[in-house]
Amino acid sequence: MSEDVVRSVDSGTLMRELARRGIDVGNEATKPRQSHEVGSLRPKTAESDARAAALDAALERLGVAGGAALLEGPPLKSYNSWVRPRDGGGGQQTTENAAHQIAFLQRHELARRETHLRNTDDAARRRATAGLEPHDIVLVLDNVRSAENVGSVFRTADAARCRELVTCGFTPNPLSTSKISKTAFGAETAVPSRHFDSTLEAVRYAKRDLDCVVWALETVDGAVAYTEAPLPSPGTKKGVALIFGNEVTGVDMSVLDHVDAVVQIPTYGTKNSINLACCAAIVTYDILRRWGTTVPLSS
Repeated sequence: MSEDVVRSVDSGTLMRELARRGIDVGNEATKPRQSHEVGSLRPKTAESDARAAALDAALERLGVAGGAALLEGPPLKSYNSWVRPRDGGGGQQTTENAAHQIAFLQRHELARRETHLRNTDDAARRRATAGLEPHDIVLVLDNVRSAENVGSVFRTADAARCRELVTCGFTPNPLSTSKISKTAFGAETAVPSRHFDSTLEAVRYAKRDLDCVVWALETVDGAVAYTEAPLPSPGTKKGVALIFGNEVTGVDMSVLDHVDAVVQIPTYGTKNSINLACCAAIVTYDILRRWGTTVPLSS
């Protein structure tokens, strides 16, 4: 694996995932030089517990529960940043000001999530009213790092009218971050989605609950071309779930033992690499082609 590639996507979460998979990136050239890894909590200071108690009390006066009760994303991030300040002190913000900021972020995040769920329900009703049945394709994202990639895959899922998009592990999802909307352009509310802590849970869900054949997109020995992998016949009510892995490490090797086929997109250059969102579009639309699916422009 290229050290430059690892550095270009350096985050605490990704580095821990690399270590979990036994991939050694521990030489001095790739070690982060900052005092803590991006995405991880700063170490507690001697004042952290007292700061947390004071901040929780201030939040309670504003009618907001603090600590672990805060929503993930901006509210919890702001809380942890104030409780665990950078080296050199806690900055100039008072406890009361920090509490007001966090309370605002909590209300904003709640409203954002409620709006997302409401828009998703509205989109489902519009599809049902228009008689737009989804195609039996489920896209599964295995520990994908980039919210921009996730947003792009949502757009593909909407354009192809996929049944569902499933996010796994640390993959950004519509309820965890608003960054997806930058590239999804609203598609994140048009496509049903759910999140699993592990990709193996998602595989079991796709097979058991959705009756899907499961493919993993990965370049390994024995992988077959995506155009040649066996497909269920259209109309059999058996769908296809496509797993796309992390931008650096790919699909978790432990997942490959539980899929029905490992497929790949042939490459003919020197980098042997295609953007994840592009891969999703290529394979999704080829399945529709092989099924003989035609979508009128009026749809």
